[in-house]
Amino acid sequence: MPDWGFVGPSYEAPSIYQSADETINWFCEKDPLKGDGQRGQYSLYPTPGLVLKCQPINGEVRGMRPIQGGTALAAIIGSRFYTIDQSFVATQRGTLSSSAGPVSIGDNGSSVYFCDPSNRYFYTYGSATFGTVASTDGGFTGGGATDIIDGFLVYNQLGTQNWGATSLNSVSSPNLSVGKKDGSSDNIVSLIVNNREVFLLGEFTSEVWQDAGAFPFPFTRIPGTSTQHGLAAKNSVSRLGNSFAYVSQDTRGQGIIVVMNGYTPVEISTHAVTNTLINQTISDAVAWTYQMEGHEFYVVTFPSIDMTWVYDASTQFWHKWLYWDPLGVYHRHRGQCQAIFNGLVLVGDYQNGAIYAIDNKTYTDAGQTIRRLRRAPHLVTDFNQQFFDRLQLQFQPGVGLSTGQGSDPQAMLRWSNDGGSTWSNEHWKSIGQIGKYKNRAIWRRLGSARDRVFEVVFSDPVKAVIVSANLAASSSDI
Repeated sequence: MPDWGFVGPSYEAPSIYQSADETINWFCEKDPLKGDGQRGQYSLYPTPGLVLKCQPINGEVRGMRPIQGGTALAAIIGSRFYTIDQSFVATQRGTLSSSAGPVSIGDNGSSVYFCDPSNRYFYTYGSATFGTVASTDGGFTGGGATDIIDGFLVYNQLGTQNWGATSLNSVSSPNLSVGKKDGSSDNIVSLIVNNREVFLLGEFTSEVWQDAGAFPFPFTRIPGTSTQHGLAAKNSVSRLGNSFAYVSQDTRGQGIIVVMNGYTPVEISTHAVTNTLINQTISDAVAWTYQMEGHEFYVVTFPSIDMTWVYDASTQFWHKWLYWDPLGVYHRHRGQCQAIFNGLVLVGDYQNGAIYAIDNKTYTDAGQTIRRLRRAPHLVTDFNQQFFDRLQLQFQPGVGLSTGQGSDPQAMLRWSNDGGSTWSNEHWKSIGQIGKYKNRAIWRRLGSARDRVFEVVFSDPVKAVIVSANLAASSSDI
């Protein structure tokens, strides 16, 4: 029974007897040269690990953005604004009035610009000047999301339909440079600039504006761009491909995840993903996107649920990316925000002030064990008794380390004979010490069941690739 579905995405249905599939800290890669049923059409690759680059203070990393030209990284940690140079030395430049909550950062080519509920701030990097925008600036104080379009920095006022814009190539805003989301009465939750258009994402509806060169406010609404989807979590908006994705809501419910296709939101979440969000607090969700090995991933974390889901745009599969703590418990991933800087994909820790590089050749989270898990589909043959003679998982062999944990990397297999309700003892096999390229991870004499679910766990710090699986089994009509 070659490639019988062992490799696949996370899809745990509301009833595990329908589907109990789980993929944690692995993602699927498809070989486009192989057809259905061929060995290795889909394989499991390990999610990247984390390498600590700097940790200026203990606190929440609220936002990061590379400064124009890539000479430094702007970072907000707790209440402090830092610039971080290419040697990852951090210099504090200023202080915010707030100390918690994600912050988006815009850049107009000479200054970075960002907001908290009380104020708007800028850092002009040519003169290394940090400042707080005057309370008399623009049509309102404070702000939410920030972005850049045609030299104008745009931002929204929290809890209202208002949004504002600076003067061209400036950090100052005229008093009358204010617009209003007027297509519907719901407030703006966040905004994002996409393809030189401003998407105003409201509580239940959204609309799109463009730079029309108007005065005193440069923007006008584009007719026919309103949608009946709003934004459930203001920090869940992140670019994906040539557009952006977010956790949506409307007047009928909340919790589906969509990607904007032109002016139309299209669902990318599965029933398994949305099932985890039912009757949960999702308004605190935060998302970011990164590219690696030809994949683009939308990473969305739900802090109240302690869960991180990841959507792979290349396969349209979902997996979970979780942190395994020293007490042996899964939690949300450490990364809260992302930036490309110094040739690295960086993420900021939601709790401890650390900035990490994501590295696909590192197999720990800054030294902490990564526990990878794959639970395969149900094996049922008309509910006849099945006899399982042999299961072989084709791990990439010979990847063991020379010393220490991982010198003889082990995979653990267990199984359920009642559809995933109870489980067998653990059964361990080596996937191959360093240089042992002919090693095979095979489990034999695996008993019988009418509904069998296999699960494999791997936690050694080596390159744990599952290329394929092969099962030798038979059934009777008893």
